Amino acid sequence: MNKSSEKSATAWYDSPLYYDMVYADYTPKETRCIEGIMKKHGPVLDGPMRVFEPACGSGRLLESLSARGHVVHGFDLNKHQVAFAKNRLKAKGLKGRVWRDRLQDFSLPKGARYDVAHCFVSTFKYIDTEAGAVSALRRMAASLRPDGLLLLGLHLTDYKNTPPDHERWIGRKPGVRVVSDTWSAPADRKARKEAMRTRMRITEKGKTRVEETLWDFRTYSPSELKALLTKVPSLRLVVCHDFHYDLTSTRKIDMAYSDVLLVLRKA
Repeated sequence: MNKSSEKSATAWYDSPLYYDMVYADYTPKETRCIEGIMKKHGPVLDGPMRVFEPACGSGRLLESLSARGHVVHGFDLNKHQVAFAKNRLKAKGLKGRVWRDRLQDFSLPKGARYDVAHCFVSTFKYIDTEAGAVSALRRMAASLRPDGLLLLGLHLTDYKNTPPDHERWIGRKPGVRVVSDTWSAPADRKARKEAMRTRMRITEKGKTRVEETLWDFRTYSPSELKALLTKVPSLRLVVCHDFHYDLTSTRKIDMAYSDVLLVLRKA
């Protein structure tokens, strides 16, 4: 079997098809979660739900939500992901608006206001400064209609207990298999960083290649996350869940469970 390798800061984002395969199983759960939270906590709607996804990646949730009749807009920094998201909507005959932008200083289409914005799975932690994080949250809040919701998911850090961590996902399509392994190094409390590494082993047509991505996440302890939220008073915490997306189970912002999904309402 032939084998090749590639290493960069954006490798798995530069391969949206394989990236998409890794997360495909989450799409139905996250779609139901967004709709369920909106039904329980969101504003009364007078038409289709208007959904905004900062850092939309491959567009899997844009496609899922558009197919269910919602209006979808989203952006991503990676040009390959943006092109893939646009093409998948077009291929399915679905409507949606996708553009290239950054979390900390994005702009909206003229006049756009949304019922809900969502940013799942720690994407927010790519923002490496406090000022950038505050700017992103303020812009997300400004994107919402009165009483609109922001759904923000991220992993919390326990600085007293941060051993190296490893997670694995496997995705399959006819003739293609992707094994994705992600490792995180112990957190650096002073720098508020944790080094991350993802290795995707892609097997297709008898050939295997490895794409390795190296980056840093900004860390958030429960107290650091709470402190950040106080800097954006236009967003009020409604409830917390976890990454199982079970809306009957709520969480607190503490280390009882490291994965937290914040439901924030625009004040």
